[in-house]
Amino acid sequence: MIQTAAIVDTLQQLTALAQICGADRVVTELRQTASTIEALGAEGAAYFAQLASDERFGELPGISPTLHSTLGELASGGAAETLEAARAAVPWLSRRLLELSAVGLGEVVVLARHLNVLTIADLEAALDDGRIAREVGEATESRLRAIVNTLRSDVRAVTLGRALDLGETLLGYITRTCPQLEDVVIAGDIRRFEPVVSSIALVARSSDPPAAIDALCALARVEDVLHRSARRVVILFQRTEVDIRVAEPEEYGTVLVAATGSRAHLAALRGLGYQGQSHAAEEDVYRHLGLACIPPEMRHATGEVEAAASNRLPRLVTLLDIRGDLHMHSTYSDGADTLESMVAASCALGYEYIAITDHSEQAAASRTLTVERLARQRDEIARLRERYPSIVILHGVETDILSDGRLDFGDAVLESLDIVLASLHDEARQSPERLTRRCIQAIRHPLVTIVTHPQNRLVGKRSGYDLDFEAVYEAAAETGTALEVDGAPGHLDLDGEHARAAAAAGVTLTIDSDCHRAAALGRQMRMGVGTARRGWVEPRHVLNTRSVDDVRDFIANKRARR
Repeated sequence: MIQTAAIVDTLQQLTALAQICGADRVVTELRQTASTIEALGAEGAAYFAQLASDERFGELPGISPTLHSTLGELASGGAAETLEAARAAVPWLSRRLLELSAVGLGEVVVLARHLNVLTIADLEAALDDGRIAREVGEATESRLRAIVNTLRSDVRAVTLGRALDLGETLLGYITRTCPQLEDVVIAGDIRRFEPVVSSIALVARSSDPPAAIDALCALARVEDVLHRSARRVVILFQRTEVDIRVAEPEEYGTVLVAATGSRAHLAALRGLGYQGQSHAAEEDVYRHLGLACIPPEMRHATGEVEAAASNRLPRLVTLLDIRGDLHMHSTYSDGADTLESMVAASCALGYEYIAITDHSEQAAASRTLTVERLARQRDEIARLRERYPSIVILHGVETDILSDGRLDFGDAVLESLDIVLASLHDEARQSPERLTRRCIQAIRHPLVTIVTHPQNRLVGKRSGYDLDFEAVYEAAAETGTALEVDGAPGHLDLDGEHARAAAAAGVTLTIDSDCHRAAALGRQMRMGVGTARRGWVEPRHVLNTRSVDDVRDFIANKRARR
């Protein structure tokens, strides 16, 4: 027979887990129930068992009907399963801390309820500003510091593309259905265009945050509420944990800066004396520190604070600066849509020009271009030019750089094209030196206009080639060859760091979609622009912010070097 003391202990654990979730009504009910059963004493075990057998828990005073089924499970020996289900309903960080036995249940309650630590970013911020040491002691702080990297590696990160899709779907849903919230913004890793996103966060403004959170929790597409407080809710949406912070108008800017990060950037702001003072707008946060407002994509403590302090922030490239897309695919190779679909979608985006650049013959794609198919494509493009006179259609190719550094198509074929892109596509089985030589050989080829996704990384799966990038940048600048910032979510390559270094070395960049579906042209260009902004890239650095005549001159100038 199960003892009442064991049931009380389980109820107390359930109470703590409900506290983490912010389920205050459930906390009250559990406490009352635990108190009632504890009052039965050890001799009341048989009586409790009889009540469970007859389903007569209503005879006990102070027990909510909503807990009758839970008590039945406990009476039948199901404490372990009940606790496991309750742990599964708390935010991921709280659950993982308990699984790692890094802290006790009571300490996790303090972290969640008193320190508002619900994500890894929250944990890092609380460690950085000393709140954890003050609230739960230096020993606990040391244990948490020791496992931060473990937590980072454990988190189920997703690529920027998937995270952005989910975040924007939720943003649109909230905007349509929850008028209590205003100025809803995606924050965190997504807002900084991190290629891999560890958590999805939104920030909103409301004159009555508790009422707005009530409305949020009641939305039909919210699958579960993992935590709620007066200013914050963690929900499950499309089976993904999403952190939503609701600020009053006078603190909206402060909350948005904190939720955007990064950790290193916020530490740099604290170094200037920032202590989280309330401000209505982000601009006010930075103005208070004597800084120009820093774009979210730059907030990584890589010199942006110093640049803002001396009024030297660059005018970053935007989507509005992009006049054309020089890298896309159609059904002539591995694209999902026809040439005409790609052209029509590009017109709808307002582009002045595009380049059709399907894969060359030896590319490891599902379909590739032969010389004969290239000729048929040329004829179709000629017809589309007549049908779509508002846009200039350049006929190009993305030719593979072969293992010996030669290009897939011969010069006679390449010379007949308006533009030539060259790419390394194979896995990095060769040495970095050999890969660098192949890349530079293609750069020095007079018919190659752009080297696309130079790192050839696969976001979240492969870091990319370990090239001698200084040599690559030097060759590209010398020969007038552009290097690409590829907006395909699997590439985002060059990444921000390399794009910044390339621009500083005098390299001309392109920002392209590398799109295989008409519907994704705008989305992937947006990710390319966001990635370039991480690298402090300005419009003057980017070829396809210029007119089509300038693009043609750029191509002709390199070809004239022969």
